[in-house]
Amino acid sequence: MHARTLPKISTLLFLLALLVYLAVRLIALDQFPIYFFSDEAVQAVRAADFVRDGLRSETGEFLPTYFKNSYQYNLGPSVYIQILPTLLFGKQIVVTRAVAAIFSVLAALAAGLTFEWVFPRKSGWLAILLLSVMPAWFLHSRTAFETALAVSFYSAFWLAYALYRFRSRGYIYLAILFAALAFYSYSPAQVVVSLTLAAFFLNDLHYHWQNRKLMLKVALLSLLLLTPYLRFIWLHPGEVQYHLQIVGSVWTSDVGFLQKLTASGLEYVRALNPYYWFFTNPVDLPRHVMKGYGHLWLPALPVIAIGLGNCLANLRSSRHRLILIALLAAPAGAALAQLGITRALFMVFPATLLAVQGLLTVADWVARTRWAATFQNKRARMLLPLVVFTGLLAANTSMLVDALRNGPLWFTDYGLYGMQYGARQVFGKIKKDLAADPHIKFVLSPAWANGTDILERYFFADPVPFELASIDSYTRDYRPLDKDTVLILPPNEHDDMLASGKFQNITTRKELRNPDGSPAFYFVQLEYVDDIAEIFAGEQAARRNLVRTDALLQDGSLAIVHYSTLDMGSITDLFDGDALTVARTWESNPFTLVFEFPKPRTVNQLLVRVGGEPTRIELELYPDMNDVPMHLGVSTQENPNPRDVTIDLNLTQPLKKAIVRVYNENEPEPAHVHLFEIRFLPDLE
Repeated sequence: MHARTLPKISTLLFLLALLVYLAVRLIALDQFPIYFFSDEAVQAVRAADFVRDGLRSETGEFLPTYFKNSYQYNLGPSVYIQILPTLLFGKQIVVTRAVAAIFSVLAALAAGLTFEWVFPRKSGWLAILLLSVMPAWFLHSRTAFETALAVSFYSAFWLAYALYRFRSRGYIYLAILFAALAFYSYSPAQVVVSLTLAAFFLNDLHYHWQNRKLMLKVALLSLLLLTPYLRFIWLHPGEVQYHLQIVGSVWTSDVGFLQKLTASGLEYVRALNPYYWFFTNPVDLPRHVMKGYGHLWLPALPVIAIGLGNCLANLRSSRHRLILIALLAAPAGAALAQLGITRALFMVFPATLLAVQGLLTVADWVARTRWAATFQNKRARMLLPLVVFTGLLAANTSMLVDALRNGPLWFTDYGLYGMQYGARQVFGKIKKDLAADPHIKFVLSPAWANGTDILERYFFADPVPFELASIDSYTRDYRPLDKDTVLILPPNEHDDMLASGKFQNITTRKELRNPDGSPAFYFVQLEYVDDIAEIFAGEQAARRNLVRTDALLQDGSLAIVHYSTLDMGSITDLFDGDALTVARTWESNPFTLVFEFPKPRTVNQLLVRVGGEPTRIELELYPDMNDVPMHLGVSTQENPNPRDVTIDLNLTQPLKKAIVRVYNENEPEPAHVHLFEIRFLPDLE
């Protein structure tokens, strides 16, 4: 009876732990995290578009490997898993997040089954509850961010490989499938999965050789699963490098290989620093942390250290080496760019395994002491797991209650550079007011969150029944304002509106409040002041004035440059050889640059790096100041990424002066024009 009772208790605790895990993920899912971010909304938006467009992406690819988030391709399985729920239930925060939370059970099962099947100690429930209470996992597994999905697939991949190694060879197919899903889920996972696979191969090389016929089939399956990635690279050349540029990876910079390796090594070491994981630190954005908590549960630190020591002491054991491989691979994705919890979230899985390993090591120590007899009787052996289970249940419950009760007040910067709070609230209010009065012309500022164009399509069907525009669009140029127009402004734009002096008869219809009671959005009606036409005319004239400076070009030569007034970047950003630095006009379209060369120079080509908008470049070239200039022009179509435009000049004489005008053809003036680089070729020797 004794031998049968303990397995029954273990099984019961395992199932109860899974229920606790799910409850902690799903309770009040739309209330914490307090934001609903565009990176969450985009999953369901892309899923709906995919179905609408006949299983094609926004660029027309059938069953695409990746979907665009906004400006880069980094969404894969996270979109596909949202298709059926979106079709069945529509776009709802609870549904979108619940889908991701349910998939995160894969990580809980992987951790739990590791200590049921790989290290057969009947302690799987312990791993599930410990994973659940890891703060970084608690937070991110309650969101629809693709990082948690990648970690879930990675954990399942790790377990399936361990089962292949120690239970049945057939699990290798499941391991490769989950490895592919993790690889496609999140770009940092590509590095983590690749390193893990390489380490697994070397770790168990003898075992693989014994099963080399099976390995041949695995290699063929791997090539098949890699095909979508190869297709993506073929269709989107340069996209991987562009993505690395976006995340600020040192590997796209001009520094030497050794410097790149050193920088990545330092990021890797930072990602292994216990202080980063167990204590609060300023590395991550507030919306990715829980105030007062480290990324890993601080009470688990001692047993994680003991578990690590146990694995190192058993380094000859392949089982223990697998945990160390996961531990060492986890920071690799973050090291490629810059440390951040979303890139390094893979650490929660090996940390959980180490914590359980540490607890079991302590239990083994106790079993060898003089107090061991106390724990050998049947009642104590049954009671102890229940006590530990109750303690971890209390820890999970406490964290959930703390997050729901106090989380809204942890960080009080609710705007663009903080929590980006208010999507559910403001779009819900717009929907309610439009239902009551369809004639209201709402104009919502997009400047309180990233990707508000995605958020509006999440909460409303196409066509969206309101406009996205900031107060700047009304203060920089005349736009009609009638009695039905209601502007919805965050506090900073509300202050800008009052300070501009361009409006009168301002009425605040209502306010939405942040959790701390401060204003989140103002719903205002207003009119222009009577002399607004004269004010705008004066500002337009000021915008068109050119600024003069002496500038060093890429080759070190000097030029006198007259250029349009800027509101972002500096004129030197155009000559620094960095394709990512940008200068932007203060609403002047075209971006005008006049180059005067103290010494005439031979120029064969002009290279201009422009933004993604449809662009027109016009040139006036003066071999001699007194001659009639040579005129050239070239147009480029819209493109999702910045690109280089190279213009052959066909000059027969050295160039004395050049006027370059770059037009954003998407919108008339006033409009911003972005420029990244201008280069006269060939460079001077």
